[in-house]
Amino acid sequence: MALDVNVILTQMLGAAKISFGSKWPKAQDLATTSFKALAQNIVDIEQMNIAGTITSDQAALLVDMQKHTAKIVLQAVKGLTILAVEAAINAALGVIKDTVNTALGFSLL
Repeated sequence: MALDVNVILTQMLGAAKISFGSKWPKAQDLATTSFKALAQNIVDIEQMNIAGTITSDQAALLVDMQKHTAKIVLQAVKGLTILAVEAAINAALGVIKDTVNTALGFSLL
């Protein structure tokens, strides 16, 4: 099963919107950009996994780096706390966890 960047992005943004609650309007633009990059990174990892050019350890490192980048970007939004950003990222990844892990054949998220 091939991952679709638009499908997983939509799911991630929906979860982040719920997690941010009333702060979503402040975070929406940067969250969309950050989660778009994260979603594309996950799809790229799937393709590299299929091609055999990446290990599960390398894949985990790439996702972790992208998560940290998203945290830094979203923490720049005035009024967003570290805990709110962390919760939104975890919620966004949580909704795609089963789909991604099944597609890859190993636990990435």
